[in-house]
Amino acid sequence: MAQGVGRLTTPAIDLHSHLFLSAWLRLARSEGERLQTSFYRRPDGREFVRAPGDFDYPLGEELWSLGTLDATLAGRGLSAAALSVAPPTLSYWAEPGLGAEVARALNEDLRSAVRSRPDRYVALCTVPLQDAARAVRELEWAVRQPEFHGVMVGSNVGGRNLDDPGLWAFWEAAAALDACVFVHPYDVAGRERMQRYYLWNLVGMVTETALAITSLIFGGVYARLPALRTYFAHGGGTYPWLRGRADHGFRVLEHVSFATDAPPASFRDRIYVDNLCFLPEALGFLAAELGCDHIAVGSDYPFDMGPRDPTAIVRTAPGLSGADQEAILWRTAATLLRLDPAWVRAGVEAPA
Repeated sequence: MAQGVGRLTTPAIDLHSHLFLSAWLRLARSEGERLQTSFYRRPDGREFVRAPGDFDYPLGEELWSLGTLDATLAGRGLSAAALSVAPPTLSYWAEPGLGAEVARALNEDLRSAVRSRPDRYVALCTVPLQDAARAVRELEWAVRQPEFHGVMVGSNVGGRNLDDPGLWAFWEAAAALDACVFVHPYDVAGRERMQRYYLWNLVGMVTETALAITSLIFGGVYARLPALRTYFAHGGGTYPWLRGRADHGFRVLEHVSFATDAPPASFRDRIYVDNLCFLPEALGFLAAELGCDHIAVGSDYPFDMGPRDPTAIVRTAPGLSGADQEAILWRTAATLLRLDPAWVRAGVEAPA
């Protein structure tokens, strides 16, 4: 276990943790043009990877090494994590056949990662969402594997919002299969105006998440699929702060045709988020807006925008009781991903 961190006594499960898997790195090097991905070295010798979605990042060991993730997890006071692919590897921009090949290769790698530390990890599969039929087939395969407890998807598919009719088959399958869906922003709207100051990430990502949530609400996805379970990165982005505006618009915009008869407030119990909001006061607001039983820990590993200790904000947010903190640290995760209580305990008891 990392220096300065003692044995954990309380579970803390990270629901927002990524890896660049070796299968994708191999495919990206051999199929770079088809995946719109390239690798290059800077004068200091560091290798970088470029991918769609404004991604240009150093290819350090933390991106792909499970051993590095193991050590980091322990050092951050986390007992377990749900592993998902890194958003630049979603490959929705590839032709569907290649997208399906990439998804299966990544899922095989995710399954192997979980099998190497079954006491510490579960996985969220990836699917080729640019082709809903292929996405459904991959999801059906994944949910039969015990290592997978859900699926991660991007916030849009080639500019199509998540209520696009072409994606209905996927949402119906996710609900029918009881597969929890982690929605992560990527390839953000308006990025052409956000190239300076890292704004595509600082502003674009959280705005993109609000766009995804409102699309699912106003597009009738939640209304039509009451069994669908979803959670969103980065504290739900700007949506929790704009929910009142969305409610007001629903009431007064008589010329707008919404695909639901219920206002956004009616769907608050369908919105789960991670705790990546950085300000303790912001987490206090989320707790009041959504309830601590709808908030889970997220680290955003291995990226630069993740906090060094994603559990610290849980301890410093105002107004949270011990039960509230426990809900955020692990109970929400256990509920969302249908985790066995014995597995949750094993993550605390296992050696680093």
